[in-house]
Amino acid sequence: MLVKIFIDKPIAPDELSGQIDAEGQVFTAGLHKHSYLGWVDYEKGDVYDAQDRLIGWADDKGAIVAWYPEKEEELEVGYVADDGEVFFYDEAEAEQYFGRLRNWEYYAEGAAALLLFMD
Repeated sequence: MLVKIFIDKPIAPDELSGQIDAEGQVFTAGLHKHSYLGWVDYEKGDVYDAQDRLIGWADDKGAIVAWYPEKEEELEVGYVADDGEVFFYDEAEAEQYFGRLRNWEYYAEGAAALLLFMD
């Protein structure tokens, strides 16, 4: 099933920005371009970028963790709620709405949305 990633747009409906196919490959979604961004390892819950580098994961409760290999550091950066909404923590560690998922099954899909689409 195709997972759809909607990202928050201030004072507007959330915008369809990406999708995850049945194999776990993550792409941008738009009228004119579909770029490959990375992939999800469903068995481990890990998220990889387009160069096959591990960038983070989701735990079994929905927490999203970013991995910084240069520092060998992991940091919890957000979470996936049970209804598919994705949140991130800002610099003050307050939770902020990032977007939502449609047709999702795994927390790792929310991790992919946040880690691959967040600026």
